[in-house]
Amino acid sequence: MAVADFTPTLRQRLEYLGLSTLVWLVCLLPFSSLRHIANFIGSIVCLFDRRGREVARANLDAAFGDTFTPARKKQIARASYQNFARTMIELFWSPNLTPEFAAFAVDPVGLDNHPCHQDPNQSVIYLCLHYSNFEWLSQFASFYVNPGPVVTQRFKNPLISDIFNRLRSSTGHSILPQERAMIRMLKHLKGGGKFNMLVDLNLDPSEPSVIIEEFGGLKTCVTQMHTALAKRTGALLVPAECRPLPDGRYRMVLHKPLEFSAGATPSQIAQQCWDALEPSIREQPECWLWPYKHWRFRPAGDTSGRYPFYSNVAKRFDKLLKKTV
Repeated sequence: MAVADFTPTLRQRLEYLGLSTLVWLVCLLPFSSLRHIANFIGSIVCLFDRRGREVARANLDAAFGDTFTPARKKQIARASYQNFARTMIELFWSPNLTPEFAAFAVDPVGLDNHPCHQDPNQSVIYLCLHYSNFEWLSQFASFYVNPGPVVTQRFKNPLISDIFNRLRSSTGHSILPQERAMIRMLKHLKGGGKFNMLVDLNLDPSEPSVIIEEFGGLKTCVTQMHTALAKRTGALLVPAECRPLPDGRYRMVLHKPLEFSAGATPSQIAQQCWDALEPSIREQPECWLWPYKHWRFRPAGDTSGRYPFYSNVAKRFDKLLKKTV
C-alpha cells in the first residue's frame, strides 16, 4: 500500500521509526549472531507471555498426549518461541541475502527429483507450514527456482506493511495485496509461474475452507485456495519445508509433487499436503508455531477430550465436517 493514501498518526510514525531502526541495526549484525540473539529474545517473550504458554501447552497435549513429559513440552514451547524469534530476526536481515550467501547457508534437497522446478512453462505452488524459517524458504526459492508473487497480510499500520513488503521482496519477489489476489495468482499460474503458500492457518468454517485431520484425529479448518488454483490451472502442488541444521544453516526440502485423481476433493488434496509435512513436526516439534491457536473448533459430538481449552463448538463447523465425511 502506498503511504500517500493516508495521513499517519504520531503513533504510526513512531512505530515505523522504531521498526525501521531495528531492521537497520539487525542488518549490521553478522549472520552467526542472529540465532543466539533470537534464542535470548524468544526465551524472554516466552517467560512473560503467560497466555501464549498456556495455548502452546494445550496444543502439545492435544497433539502428543503423554508421548512427551511435562518438562519436555515446556522445553518445546520455549524453543518454539525462539524459533519464531529467529524467523523474524532473519527476515529483518533479509536485505543481506545474495545467491552467494544462499550457497553457503542453504542445503537444497529435492531440486532434481522433478523437472517442474526449472521448467518455465510448468506452474507450481509450493506448500509450506509455519515451520522453522518459512520466510526464508520463500526468499531462497527466488535463487533456486525463480522469483514469484508474495501475497501479504495488511497490518493496521500501513507503514509497517511497507517495511515487511520490502523485506519479503528483497530477493526479487513481487508483492501482491490481498485484494483480488486470487485473480492475480490465476494469471500468474496460467503463465507457468510459481509461488509459495502457507497452508496451516486455522480458518473460520464460513470462509472458503476444508476440514483435515491432524495428529491422528484432530479436525481443523484450513484453506482450500491451493486446491482450487491447481485444478483451474494445472499447477503442481509441491510440499516444501525449511529445516534448521545444527551448524546454524538450513536444509530446504522440496518433496515430490502431490499425485491425486481428477475426482479428488479439495479436502482430500489438502489432507495429502498435511500428511507430507506432519512427519517433520513430529521429528522436530520445536520448529512449529505452538502458541498459535491451531484448533479453534471441535466437533459437537467429540468425546475424545483431546481438543485444547480454547476450542469451541460451532454449527458451521459441524456442517462443513458432514460435507467432508
